[in-house]
Amino acid sequence: MRTVLTAIALIGFVLIAVACGGGQPQVVMDEPVPAGAEGAQVVELNFTPVEIQPDKVTIKSGAKVLYVIKNTDKQDDHNLVAADIGLKEILVKPGQTVRRLWTAPSKTGEFPAGCTIHPEIRMKFTFQ
Repeated sequence: MRTVLTAIALIGFVLIAVACGGGQPQVVMDEPVPAGAEGAQVVELNFTPVEIQPDKVTIKSGAKVLYVIKNTDKQDDHNLVAADIGLKEILVKPGQTVRRLWTAPSKTGEFPAGCTIHPEIRMKFTFQ
């Protein structure tokens, strides 16, 4: 009797987990352009297994920026982070294209950015 109750409980747990999506968020492989992106400077970036292209981007200080980031790496997640300029993590799954709207800081200069998952993948933003 105890084995039957354990089996019923296990089946119930599995059914609930499947019905709730197992706690995994759904990944949109080609995200749409977010609302409010009209007039934004478009910055297109591409993660490969070994680099981000281009590795240098110039942005107008204080500009509204639409990042379009593709991950052509078929195996690994990548992310774009630039703490010095307040750019929080943008995670990109293999084969995914994300689009994020962001406002550049009003400061000028050159600032590092990169992938914290693969620290050897680096780039620079220049704000003018």
